[in-house]
Amino acid sequence: MTRGILLALSLALLALPAQAQTLVSTAIQTSLAPQVAQARFTVLIPEAILRRPVPDPAAETEVMRSLIQAGYRVVDPGTQQRNAERNLLRGEDLSAIPDLKSRLGADYLVTGEAFAEEYGTVAGSMRGYTARLEVKVIDLASAQTVFSEAFQGSGVGLTDAIAGKTALMNVGRQAGQKLPGLLNQVLQGHTAVAQRAFVVRILTPTDFAKVNLIAKQLKAKGASSAVIRAVDSGGALLEVSIEGSTADLASLLETLGLSVSGMTGNEISVR
Repeated sequence: MTRGILLALSLALLALPAQAQTLVSTAIQTSLAPQVAQARFTVLIPEAILRRPVPDPAAETEVMRSLIQAGYRVVDPGTQQRNAERNLLRGEDLSAIPDLKSRLGADYLVTGEAFAEEYGTVAGSMRGYTARLEVKVIDLASAQTVFSEAFQGSGVGLTDAIAGKTALMNVGRQAGQKLPGLLNQVLQGHTAVAQRAFVVRILTPTDFAKVNLIAKQLKAKGASSAVIRAVDSGGALLEVSIEGSTADLASLLETLGLSVSGMTGNEISVR
Protein backbone atom coordinates (compact mmCIF):
# COMPACT_ATOMS: atom_id res chain seq x y z
CA MET A 1 0.00 0.00 0.00
CA THR A 2 1.46 3.38 -0.94
CA ARG A 3 2.01 6.17 1.53
CA GLY A 4 -0.51 8.30 -0.38
CA ILE A 5 -3.28 5.70 0.01
CA LEU A 6 -2.55 5.34 3.72
CA LEU A 7 -2.70 9.10 4.16
CA ALA A 8 -6.03 9.31 2.31
CA LEU A 9 -7.56 6.55 4.40
CA SER A 10 -6.32 8.12 7.62
CA LEU A 11 -7.83 11.46 6.68
CA ALA A 12 -11.14 9.79 5.82
CA LEU A 13 -11.29 8.03 9.17
CA LEU A 14 -10.24 11.14 11.07
CA ALA A 15 -13.02 13.07 9.32
CA LEU A 16 -15.73 11.03 11.08
CA PRO A 17 -15.75 13.10 14.29
CA ALA A 18 -16.13 16.25 12.18
CA GLN A 19 -19.13 14.70 10.44
CA ALA A 20 -20.58 13.82 13.81
CA GLN A 21 -20.19 17.46 14.90
CA THR A 22 -22.12 18.54 11.79
CA LEU A 23 -24.92 16.16 12.72
CA VAL A 24 -25.02 17.50 16.26
CA SER A 25 -25.34 21.04 14.96
CA THR A 26 -28.20 20.05 12.65
CA ALA A 27 -30.06 18.24 15.45
CA ILE A 28 -29.78 21.16 17.89
CA GLN A 29 -31.40 23.49 15.34
CA THR A 30 -34.60 21.38 15.31
CA SER A 31 -37.38 23.33 17.04
CA LEU A 32 -39.76 20.77 18.51
CA ALA A 33 -43.47 21.47 18.84
CA PRO A 34 -44.66 21.27 22.48
CA GLN A 35 -46.67 18.07 21.92
CA VAL A 36 -43.64 16.45 20.27
CA ALA A 37 -41.25 17.53 23.02
CA GLN A 38 -43.56 16.02 25.67
CA ALA A 39 -43.88 12.62 23.96
CA ARG A 40 -41.68 9.75 25.18
CA PHE A 41 -39.58 7.72 22.73
CA THR A 42 -37.67 4.46 23.03
CA VAL A 43 -35.08 3.42 20.43
CA LEU A 44 -34.67 -0.34 19.83
CA ILE A 45 -33.10 -1.30 16.50
CA PRO A 46 -31.90 -4.91 15.98
CA GLU A 47 -28.60 -5.02 14.09
CA ALA A 48 -26.57 -7.71 12.34
CA ILE A 49 -23.18 -8.01 10.67
CA LEU A 50 -23.02 -10.81 8.10
CA ARG A 51 -26.41 -12.00 9.46
CA ARG A 52 -24.99 -12.36 12.98
CA PRO A 53 -26.82 -10.33 15.68
CA VAL A 54 -24.87 -7.42 17.16
CA PRO A 55 -25.16 -7.25 20.98
CA ASP A 56 -24.04 -3.60 21.24
CA PRO A 57 -25.71 -1.80 18.30
CA ALA A 58 -23.93 1.13 16.66
CA ALA A 59 -26.73 2.51 14.45
CA GLU A 60 -29.18 2.46 17.37
CA THR A 61 -26.74 4.48 19.48
CA GLU A 62 -26.35 7.13 16.78
CA VAL A 63 -30.11 7.45 16.25
CA MET A 64 -30.70 7.71 20.00
CA ARG A 65 -27.99 10.35 20.35
CA SER A 66 -29.47 12.45 17.55
CA LEU A 67 -32.94 12.43 19.12
CA ILE A 68 -31.59 13.38 22.55
CA GLN A 69 -29.52 16.22 21.09
CA ALA A 70 -32.60 17.49 19.25
CA GLY A 71 -34.56 17.67 22.52
CA TYR A 72 -36.68 14.52 22.29
CA ARG A 73 -37.55 12.68 25.53
CA VAL A 74 -35.82 9.33 25.07
CA VAL A 75 -36.65 6.62 27.61
CA ASP A 76 -33.89 4.11 28.35
CA PRO A 77 -35.29 0.89 29.88
CA GLY A 78 -31.84 -0.34 30.88
CA THR A 79 -29.37 -2.67 29.20
CA GLN A 80 -30.95 -5.98 30.26
CA GLN A 81 -34.48 -5.06 29.24
CA ARG A 82 -33.21 -3.32 26.11
CA ASN A 83 -31.52 -6.53 24.95
CA ALA A 84 -34.62 -8.61 25.72
CA GLU A 85 -36.99 -6.25 23.89
CA ARG A 86 -34.60 -5.98 20.94
CA ASN A 87 -34.55 -9.77 20.62
CA LEU A 88 -38.35 -9.76 20.72
CA LEU A 89 -38.44 -7.24 17.88
CA ARG A 90 -35.83 -9.23 15.98
CA GLY A 91 -38.35 -12.08 15.93
CA GLU A 92 -40.99 -9.59 14.67
CA ASP A 93 -43.45 -10.47 17.42
CA LEU A 94 -45.52 -7.37 16.73
CA SER A 95 -48.45 -8.83 18.69
CA ALA A 96 -46.57 -7.76 21.82
CA ILE A 97 -46.62 -4.08 20.85
CA PRO A 98 -49.55 -3.08 23.12
CA ASP A 99 -47.61 -4.46 26.10
CA LEU A 100 -44.48 -2.55 25.09
CA LYS A 101 -46.12 0.77 25.94
CA SER A 102 -46.47 -0.15 29.61
CA ARG A 103 -43.20 -2.09 29.79
CA LEU A 104 -41.12 0.69 28.25
CA GLY A 105 -43.06 3.68 29.57
CA ALA A 106 -42.98 5.24 26.10
CA ASP A 107 -45.44 6.67 23.60
CA TYR A 108 -43.46 5.88 20.45
CA LEU A 109 -41.02 3.13 19.51
CA VAL A 110 -38.23 3.88 17.05
CA THR A 111 -37.30 0.50 15.61
CA GLY A 112 -36.62 -1.28 12.32
CA GLU A 113 -33.53 -3.21 11.23
CA ALA A 114 -29.89 -2.50 10.46
CA PHE A 115 -27.48 -4.87 8.76
CA ALA A 116 -23.97 -4.73 7.30
CA GLU A 117 -22.56 -6.88 4.51
CA GLU A 118 -19.04 -7.08 3.10
CA TYR A 119 -18.22 -5.88 -0.37
CA GLY A 120 -14.59 -7.03 -0.30
CA THR A 121 -11.07 -5.87 0.32
CA VAL A 122 -10.23 -2.25 -0.45
CA ALA A 123 -6.88 -0.42 -0.47
CA GLY A 124 -4.68 -3.38 0.32
CA SER A 125 -5.74 -5.23 3.46
CA MET A 126 -8.58 -2.91 4.51
CA ARG A 127 -12.05 -4.46 4.63
CA GLY A 128 -15.02 -2.69 3.08
CA TYR A 129 -18.66 -3.00 4.25
CA THR A 130 -21.98 -1.53 3.21
CA ALA A 131 -24.87 -1.03 5.62
CA ARG A 132 -28.60 -0.47 5.31
CA LEU A 133 -30.82 0.95 8.06
CA GLU A 134 -34.59 0.71 7.85
CA VAL A 135 -36.25 2.93 10.44
CA LYS A 136 -39.90 2.95 11.42
CA VAL A 137 -41.63 4.79 14.22
CA ILE A 138 -44.57 3.01 15.83
CA ASP A 139 -47.29 4.63 17.88
CA LEU A 140 -47.44 2.21 20.82
CA ALA A 141 -51.03 3.07 21.73
CA SER A 142 -52.48 2.13 18.34
CA ALA A 143 -49.61 0.01 16.88
CA GLN A 144 -49.72 2.27 13.83
CA THR A 145 -46.53 3.02 11.90
CA VAL A 146 -46.36 6.80 11.62
CA PHE A 147 -42.98 7.06 9.91
CA SER A 148 -40.81 4.81 7.72
CA GLU A 149 -37.57 5.51 5.88
CA ALA A 150 -34.44 3.65 4.69
CA PHE A 151 -30.82 4.81 4.73
CA GLN A 152 -27.58 3.40 3.28
CA GLY A 153 -23.95 3.85 4.28
CA SER A 154 -20.52 2.25 4.16
CA GLY A 155 -17.35 1.83 6.18
CA VAL A 156 -13.84 0.41 6.11
CA GLY A 157 -11.66 -1.20 8.76
CA LEU A 158 -8.73 -3.50 9.38
CA THR A 159 -11.10 -6.35 10.33
CA ASP A 160 -14.61 -7.43 9.36
CA ALA A 161 -15.93 -6.52 12.81
CA ILE A 162 -14.49 -3.00 12.70
CA ALA A 163 -15.61 -2.41 9.10
CA GLY A 164 -19.11 -3.68 9.83
CA LYS A 165 -19.41 -1.56 12.98
CA THR A 166 -18.13 1.52 11.15
CA ALA A 167 -20.67 1.04 8.37
CA LEU A 168 -23.50 0.69 10.90
CA MET A 169 -22.30 3.76 12.79
CA ASN A 170 -22.12 5.82 9.60
CA VAL A 171 -25.59 4.83 8.41
CA GLY A 172 -26.91 5.61 11.90
CA ARG A 173 -25.38 9.08 11.64
CA GLN A 174 -27.03 9.60 8.26
CA ALA A 175 -30.40 8.70 9.76
CA GLY A 176 -29.69 10.88 12.78
CA GLN A 177 -29.13 13.88 10.54
CA LYS A 178 -32.62 13.66 9.02
CA LEU A 179 -34.81 11.81 11.51
CA PRO A 180 -35.34 14.49 14.22
CA GLY A 181 -36.62 17.08 11.75
CA LEU A 182 -38.73 14.66 9.71
CA LEU A 183 -40.29 13.12 12.79
CA ASN A 184 -41.09 16.54 14.20
CA GLN A 185 -43.00 17.37 11.01
CA VAL A 186 -44.84 14.04 10.93
CA LEU A 187 -46.06 14.30 14.51
CA GLN A 188 -47.26 17.85 13.94
CA GLY A 189 -49.26 16.76 10.90
CA HIS A 190 -47.18 18.64 8.32
CA THR A 191 -46.56 15.72 5.95
CA ALA A 192 -48.52 13.38 3.71
CA VAL A 193 -48.24 10.55 6.24
CA ALA A 194 -49.77 12.64 8.98
CA GLN A 195 -53.17 10.96 9.08
CA ARG A 196 -52.76 8.59 12.00
CA ALA A 197 -54.73 7.07 14.81
CA PHE A 198 -55.17 8.95 18.08
CA VAL A 199 -56.51 7.47 21.29
CA VAL A 200 -59.19 9.47 23.09
CA ARG A 201 -59.99 8.41 26.64
CA ILE A 202 -63.21 9.64 28.21
CA LEU A 203 -62.58 9.56 31.96
CA THR A 204 -66.12 10.15 33.20
CA PRO A 205 -69.06 7.71 33.27
CA THR A 206 -70.96 7.72 29.98
CA ASP A 207 -73.05 5.48 27.75
CA PHE A 208 -72.85 4.18 24.20
CA ALA A 209 -75.31 6.70 22.77
CA LYS A 210 -73.25 9.66 23.99
CA VAL A 211 -69.97 8.18 22.79
CA ASN A 212 -71.49 7.29 19.43
CA LEU A 213 -72.66 10.90 19.04
CA ILE A 214 -69.12 12.14 19.71
CA ALA A 215 -67.78 9.72 17.09
CA LYS A 216 -70.28 10.98 14.51
CA GLN A 217 -69.43 14.61 15.30
CA LEU A 218 -65.71 13.91 14.87
CA LYS A 219 -66.29 12.33 11.46
CA ALA A 220 -68.48 15.28 10.46
CA LYS A 221 -65.57 17.59 11.31
CA GLY A 222 -62.96 15.77 9.22
CA ALA A 223 -61.98 12.52 10.93
CA SER A 224 -61.69 9.66 8.44
CA SER A 225 -62.73 7.26 11.18
CA ALA A 226 -63.75 7.31 14.83
CA VAL A 227 -63.98 3.80 16.24
CA ILE A 228 -65.42 3.04 19.67
CA ARG A 229 -63.07 0.56 21.32
CA ALA A 230 -64.66 0.35 24.77
CA VAL A 231 -67.52 1.74 26.86
CA ASP A 232 -68.00 0.91 30.54
CA SER A 233 -68.97 2.46 33.85
CA GLY A 234 -65.60 4.18 34.11
CA GLY A 235 -65.68 5.91 30.73
CA ALA A 236 -64.90 5.08 27.11
CA LEU A 237 -62.10 4.67 24.61
CA LEU A 238 -62.13 5.88 21.00
CA GLU A 239 -59.58 5.53 18.22
CA VAL A 240 -59.69 8.54 15.90
CA SER A 241 -57.90 8.83 12.55
CA ILE A 242 -57.54 12.42 11.43
CA GLU A 243 -54.99 14.68 9.76
CA GLY A 244 -53.11 17.01 12.06
CA SER A 245 -51.42 16.88 15.43
CA THR A 246 -52.49 15.83 18.91
CA ALA A 247 -53.04 19.48 19.77
CA ASP A 248 -55.30 19.93 16.72
CA LEU A 249 -57.51 17.04 17.82
CA ALA A 250 -57.56 18.31 21.41
CA SER A 251 -58.85 21.67 20.19
CA LEU A 252 -61.48 19.93 18.08
CA LEU A 253 -62.66 17.87 21.06
CA GLU A 254 -63.12 21.02 23.13
CA THR A 255 -65.37 22.50 20.44
CA LEU A 256 -67.62 19.48 21.07
CA GLY A 257 -68.02 20.47 24.72
CA LEU A 258 -65.38 18.11 26.14
CA SER A 259 -62.66 19.27 28.54
CA VAL A 260 -59.13 18.07 27.82
CA SER A 261 -57.48 16.98 31.07
CA GLY A 262 -54.35 15.30 29.72
CA MET A 263 -52.32 14.91 26.55
CA THR A 264 -49.23 12.79 25.90
CA GLY A 265 -47.92 11.37 22.64
CA ASN A 266 -51.01 10.46 20.63
CA GLU A 267 -53.29 10.03 23.67
CA ILE A 268 -55.81 12.59 24.83
CA SER A 269 -57.81 12.34 28.05
CA VAL A 270 -61.10 14.22 28.25
CA ARG A 271 -63.94 14.72 30.69
